[in-house]
Amino acid sequence: MQIDEAIRHYRNLLDQTWMGEGMAWTVIIADDKPIELHEIATSLSGGAPPEVWEDTPRMATDRINSINYFIPVKSEYRINLIEPGLPHTNYSEFIQWMSAGRRLWSASWHTKGGEQLIYVENGEVLFRIGEYFNVHMPFGTSITAAQRELEIMRQPSLSESKAAALAIMELHGGFRLNLEWLDSPGPVIAVDQPIPAGATPPSAFASAEPKLATHLRQASPTARRSFLIHLTERLADRYDLRIPEVTAVLDQMCSGQRPTPAEWRDLASETMYLAQDHWFGSPADAEPAWLRWQAAIAIRHALRSLDTGAENVEALLSARNALHSEWESLRDEILALPQ
Repeated sequence: MQIDEAIRHYRNLLDQTWMGEGMAWTVIIADDKPIELHEIATSLSGGAPPEVWEDTPRMATDRINSINYFIPVKSEYRINLIEPGLPHTNYSEFIQWMSAGRRLWSASWHTKGGEQLIYVENGEVLFRIGEYFNVHMPFGTSITAAQRELEIMRQPSLSESKAAALAIMELHGGFRLNLEWLDSPGPVIAVDQPIPAGATPPSAFASAEPKLATHLRQASPTARRSFLIHLTERLADRYDLRIPEVTAVLDQMCSGQRPTPAEWRDLASETMYLAQDHWFGSPADAEPAWLRWQAAIAIRHALRSLDTGAENVEALLSARNALHSEWESLRDEILALPQ
């Protein structure tokens, strides 16, 4: 790839699209085997059952709300993740989860700045430049490993630096962003909320509640399935979420049937529509709308788990928020499940 030509290409693209205001482009690289999209999507969701559907990047970009959208593009042993708009807000956890056992390059910025170019291997930051892509203050444990990229980033303006950062992403990702890509249908990964602070792979819930997660996973499949159905019903009744989209999928699960793709998409659309601004305080102090959103997330995750052997327990992470006032009694119910 001719770097100068690529920089000119991306400078024009930034002028013609939303990308100049805010975006992230992350390249995840594995040298020994192909990376599975479902694995990446699950990691982006903090271990929860992911939502993946087909759409165009332009349509995903138009959905401005509290949900994070990622457009994945596979290229040999790597996956490019393009995130339109506001980049993933819990960045350190994102980097840790995405780079576990792999290498990662990522460039990002948002409407208020936040420029960053970073190179990570298995959670270790080898190279990074931050605000305004300041090439005079790089840091990391192996800055010399990115000497080529550092030289490419020596540009006369911030707009040129953004174009150079995208050219570096193309260099490592084996993929070129262009206007045609914006309107090309492909998979879109939708993530309700950032990976919680301090959570480690492969389970955000197990990071927060290791004893409960272990006990629930060791419970008999029948007991675990019965518990997830009961949890869904409890949340639906408490938060007035016996809406048609929830009821349709829950009825299918209780009768041993498989929901259709359209029913899953309707469920995802309707529950994600409830998204609120992220709340990092005590659930007891949260607005009712935020608690209802947490209940909706937990319901969808529980139903997704029921569709795949009831093995995924990440629904409990949001359920813990929605049912905060009775969490201790629910904890006792979980610990009483037969194994």
